[in-house]
Amino acid sequence: MPDFAVAAMVIIVFVSCALGLRVAGGRTTRVVRVSHRPRRPNRAMMDL
Repeated sequence: MPDFAVAAMVIIVFVSCALGLRVAGGRTTRVVRVSHRPRRPNRAMMDL
C-alpha cells in the first residue's frame, strides 16, 4: 500500500505541476504584460 500511495502521489504531483506550469506560464505572462502597461503611466503621473 505505501508503494502504491507514493507512486500515486508522484503521478498526481507531476500532472498537477505540469498543468499548473502550462496554465501559469500562459496566463501569467499575459497578465504581467497587461498589468505593467497601466502601472507605468500611473507611476509617471504620480511622480509628476
